[in-house]
Amino acid sequence: MTGPSKTSGQSDSLMGSIKQNVGSLLGNKSQQSEGAAQRAHGDAETSAAKTQGYAQGSADSITGSIKKNVGSALGDEPMRARGAATESKGDVKKAVNNY
Repeated sequence: MTGPSKTSGQSDSLMGSIKQNVGSLLGNKSQQSEGAAQRAHGDAETSAAKTQGYAQGSADSITGSIKKNVGSALGDEPMRARGAATESKGDVKKAVNNY
């Protein structure tokens, strides 16, 4: 089983919104309710995927910062550089998944 997906969640949200609007236009309460439920499910999946991505970014930022500081303290330039790269990757991942 895979984790939540922003793409899948956004797709479900869009399709649910379309169903909800078409149901509203046609006066079809069942389709309107089904669309609202699908949209809510999609919004929840998108939110879960963003939360997961932010948490992964935080872990990368912390791990990278530690490696960067240890490398710097030991005078190990390759370790410091790898740590800085990991920290930057984590910062980008957090920014992409920020609310």
